[in-house]
Amino acid sequence: MKKKLLWPTLDALFTVAGLLVSVAFYFSLHVSQARLIQMTRTIPVLLAATLLGLMISGIYRSLLRYAGADTFLQAITGTLAGTGVTYLVSLIISLFIQGYEASPQWILMPRPIYFMQWVITLFLVAGSRFLIRYREAGSHKRAGKDTKRILIIGAGYAGAAMIRDIQNGRYGNAAAVAILDDDPQKQNSSISRVPVAGTTDQIESAVEKYGADEIVIAIATPKGDLTDLLNRCLATGLHVLLYSGAREGTEAREINIADLLGRPEQHLDMTGVQEYLAGKTVMITGGGGSIGSELCRQILAFTPKKLILYDISENYMYDLFFELKEKYGELVTNTVVLEVGSVRDEESLWRVVGRYKPDIVIHAAAHKHVPLMENSAEQAVLNNVFGTYKTAKVAVECGVKRFVLISTDKAVNPTNVMGASKRLAEIIISSIPNGSTEFMAVRFGNVLGSHGSVVPIFERQIKAGGPVTLTDPEIIRYFMTIPEAASLVLQAVSIARGGELFILDMGEPVKIRDLAEKMIRLYGTGREQIICTGLRPGEKLYEELLLDRETDKATERDRIYVTPQDHYDWETVRSWLSGLETAIDQHRDIKQALREILPTYHEAR
Repeated sequence: MKKKLLWPTLDALFTVAGLLVSVAFYFSLHVSQARLIQMTRTIPVLLAATLLGLMISGIYRSLLRYAGADTFLQAITGTLAGTGVTYLVSLIISLFIQGYEASPQWILMPRPIYFMQWVITLFLVAGSRFLIRYREAGSHKRAGKDTKRILIIGAGYAGAAMIRDIQNGRYGNAAAVAILDDDPQKQNSSISRVPVAGTTDQIESAVEKYGADEIVIAIATPKGDLTDLLNRCLATGLHVLLYSGAREGTEAREINIADLLGRPEQHLDMTGVQEYLAGKTVMITGGGGSIGSELCRQILAFTPKKLILYDISENYMYDLFFELKEKYGELVTNTVVLEVGSVRDEESLWRVVGRYKPDIVIHAAAHKHVPLMENSAEQAVLNNVFGTYKTAKVAVECGVKRFVLISTDKAVNPTNVMGASKRLAEIIISSIPNGSTEFMAVRFGNVLGSHGSVVPIFERQIKAGGPVTLTDPEIIRYFMTIPEAASLVLQAVSIARGGELFILDMGEPVKIRDLAEKMIRLYGTGREQIICTGLRPGEKLYEELLLDRETDKATERDRIYVTPQDHYDWETVRSWLSGLETAIDQHRDIKQALREILPTYHEAR
């Protein structure tokens, strides 16, 4: 209770002091008895109006350690309201008693006194708050050996916001010790008493000089790729955070693996997707997988009529359903339908597609792990080839408007069964008699963080203390994030006209050894060993380039291209399928059967 009364009591003193000083100054310290009486009559009104104004402004609910522009605005409005109300009340009273008193100056004082009183009171009220704030900030800065010492990269808006948060105690017992920025005009300056001590070329020396324990990269609008800067910060062995400061409540966050991709994550314009998907029924095969589940998350934001998830694994779908229900509430109950079934089962597909009559089918169900499919070629063909054929066939027969196949960069000049099976799936949907159904495929590279991908494997190995197993030190891959992959699929749905094979400009490929080393610096101690085990069966050293700017055509959507396809007669394709079916029934060499169909399929050497 005493603490709650402290600031109103101080503000009352500040208000009276402001009035006394302004009266004394205005009359040059020669204040008559009449003026003193006038002043004493003014004080009760001024105190009541000012304290009420400050209370309404919310200044007594503000936390002083976060005092900023909002606190200053509250002080302005509260004190101005107090002074303004006092002047109006004094004016009204004086006019009212003018006919009854010999002197009309019963309470109204000269106007300049009111202005001076407001300025002095504002200075005292606001200044006292900021004095407390900077005193607390100074105590953080002077903290002892247990204080976390933070080196800030970036002397712009985000850097200043980060420093303010640190000094306000938002990051506990921490102190910003120095700033690095490449802008020459910012050198030898400071932000909130934290010096700009050099450029980003001096990260290692600054860490040593200032005894930094942590680095925060605080750049709100990066001018280019931050990968090199991230690598130099991680090379110091310190904990590194990223801070954008783009909106209120932003916090410095951990670096994630997408930050090490080597290019900015692509955020595509989804306006056209929203317009196309709203009110439609969408079915996703493989709906519980990495891509399928992310598609579901994004599609729900576009208010579909129904969203049918079809998957052989009920566990992933069940978990996803409750994740979405926590986020979207009853919308999920009314919109999302879970159907357990296999794309190999034509009757099950007929039951689901025939019942819900989807406008769009996104075919994400597939066996995708290269080494496993080398040892289970028959299962790869049954799932990826015949599963695609049966799903496409049912889609045509049920009048589905658009069918999108999720493909892979491994379908380009395949060297493994998985890639060959996906290439054959692409050929099937481009050749099948389509009736009124528009078929298209979306091809992209490795997806960061998907089930069974290299990133979660590396992360588990690093957190277990190593070693990190790498097949070959020279192996390279194209990567994209799960949200990017899902966005590309939805872009294809919205702009397709039928027959396209869409690809995304994925930038430069990533060397897997470099990725492993970055992850060791990010998640480990830096001492984890990397062991090379040799290329696995069917694995390429270098993936084929996805984007050929000489032959691929740009679309109206940024960074999305259409690549030319070879077209095959459906009778020929159907004979291939019949041959594959016979090879499976007779337990013949499936790889040889695929090589006979696909001249571009050559096993890796």
